[in-house]
Amino acid sequence: MSSPEQLRDGLQAGAIAGLRYCPRALWQPASRAAGALMGAHPAPPVRQWMLNAEVMTGSRPSAGQVRAAVVSWARTQVVSMQLPRWSPGRIASSVFWDPAALDLLRTAAGSRGAVVALPHMGSWDLAGAWVAGQGLPVTTVAERLPDPQFDLFVRTRNRLGMRVHANTETGVMRHLLDDVSSGRLVCLVADRDLSGSGIATHWRTARGAVDGRIPPGPAHLAVLTGAALIGAACHYTDPTHMRIDFSPVLEPPPTGSSRRRAGALTDRLAEWFSMRIRDHVQDWHMFQPFFDGVRP
Repeated sequence: MSSPEQLRDGLQAGAIAGLRYCPRALWQPASRAAGALMGAHPAPPVRQWMLNAEVMTGSRPSAGQVRAAVVSWARTQVVSMQLPRWSPGRIASSVFWDPAALDLLRTAAGSRGAVVALPHMGSWDLAGAWVAGQGLPVTTVAERLPDPQFDLFVRTRNRLGMRVHANTETGVMRHLLDDVSSGRLVCLVADRDLSGSGIATHWRTARGAVDGRIPPGPAHLAVLTGAALIGAACHYTDPTHMRIDFSPVLEPPPTGSSRRRAGALTDRLAEWFSMRIRDHVQDWHMFQPFFDGVRP
């Protein structure tokens, strides 16, 4: 890597790290102002989000929804960096959940093993920290960013009790299989396929099924280990709270090849994701191309 690239990556990591000390009195009004500006004059990533949201919900987002999406995204960045400084009590009190769903998750992790798949909604880092605070050890996989950013990412999540594997790590699937077998809760963000080799599925949009792909990891792990696959989706309910919704256990067909069973399981996951995204699209942080042929 050249020196200019190292400098750029270091500056980016420093800017992100600076969010750890950014007070709410500063970042909240700044994000609202940015959201209002983007609602009137959307930048390319915001235009992409608007198109993604329109496909999913069947209607063009209003300026208010655009503003809410920008504020939601900013909140997620700030929360991710500030979480290591939060007390366990603050983390616990910031999340709403269904106690029965948590009992199901705990039972599954302690018996057959559990894999939790999430879309890019709300703060999945807060969700992971909250689950770890409930006594469930968490493992996750992250995109391999440039070293300064990735090292910062790993350090902040380690402090929250999460084990992080890079998606480019040699033998990462073997590590995940071992983690599931040892009773760790494997949590994977799994709505956007970065590899181009994901499992074909159908997104249930307001206007009908739309072809897409989902990362294969969660379904393959569940099929290979017999673990329960459970969907989880996060959305903000007010300025200080977030809710985590959990799906029932999603089961693959009892017969067929591993590939076919994983494909059917992925389709069930996509159906559940679709409903959650449509209901809270402002908290879906999909500012990148997502649907084939849908570009600004």
